[in-house]
Amino acid sequence: MRNIMNLYDQIKEEGKIEGKIEGERKKTIEIVVKSYENGLSISLISNIMGLLEEEIKLILNIE
Repeated sequence: MRNIMNLYDQIKEEGKIEGKIEGERKKTIEIVVKSYENGLSISLISNIMGLLEEEIKLILNIE
């Protein structure tokens, strides 16, 4: 029974971590989009967010 509880706790903790990562990813996308909509250049957004310009373009769906 103890092993089952340890496994349950581990799965629960992993779920929390995955949720946090997903939330951070959504927030990053939101910031990138709003920054671009407000006139910031891709290179400036890249510099501020620490992402590659190619990643910014992917988020914005720009070639």
